[in-house]
Amino acid sequence: MKINSNFFKTINGIKTNVKLLENVQEYVDVIEYLRETFDVDKPWYRGVSHAKYELIPKVYRDRLWERHENYEWWLFVDFENRARPFIPNHYNYSEWDWYFTMQHYGLPTRLLDWTQGSLIALYFSVRKPENAYIPSVYFMNPYWFDEYVYKKKKGEGMVYNTDVSAISEEHESRISSYLGPRGESTPFPLCIEPASIDTRIHAQKSAFTIHGKHINPFKIVARANDKAQIVKIRFSTKNAAYLKHQLDGMGITEGTLFPGLEGLSQDLIWERGIE
Repeated sequence: MKINSNFFKTINGIKTNVKLLENVQEYVDVIEYLRETFDVDKPWYRGVSHAKYELIPKVYRDRLWERHENYEWWLFVDFENRARPFIPNHYNYSEWDWYFTMQHYGLPTRLLDWTQGSLIALYFSVRKPENAYIPSVYFMNPYWFDEYVYKKKKGEGMVYNTDVSAISEEHESRISSYLGPRGESTPFPLCIEPASIDTRIHAQKSAFTIHGKHINPFKIVARANDKAQIVKIRFSTKNAAYLKHQLDGMGITEGTLFPGLEGLSQDLIWERGIE
């Protein structure tokens, strides 16, 4: 498949493919083109099942900030106080560990899930083919994003480690500012890597952006920069089940991404065609 600049168009400030992709090989070709074009070895990906879903974390999608600017912060404090009986090793938990746990169990946060695995992101976009509508994968160069937001020179961009034993003094204040009330945060997100406190984080090659004051910051950045290294890769709705079937043959399944009995059960349901 021939890919060049004409392969993409801009929708709401973010570049996306004109022709909807139909199989995994076409997706791999697009990924390789983008990696070479942006000169990035380890981009991030986020899979969404519906074309209308934007890069907005749950706390903003649910508009909880309208109740009060610090609503999420209060929720975080309540969760940390009341969840301790259910986490035996909570004495060793950092504030970041608590925050990732809160996200893991479905409470709204300013975290947005990404993965370093391109096929993993594709799986999440077609995980439930019957509910998919133009499933899509967002591609982003997190190093470019850090350079752009913090006005760094090319090659100086970074992803920030949230392991308290690995955070440098230089970055501590910047990183810790995102855990406080929203009003004290900076406008744009920070690209962060979590400690592997859960098997799913490891299996899903998880990464996150933690968002600041802006509700839709990636759209703002993309509209301000026609060379933004953020791309939305769209797929044919009718091929969603076929894409999931292809991924199954490549070992990307519910069981590999959700280790445990629940993931195993979902694999068997899919394999046996159980409704």
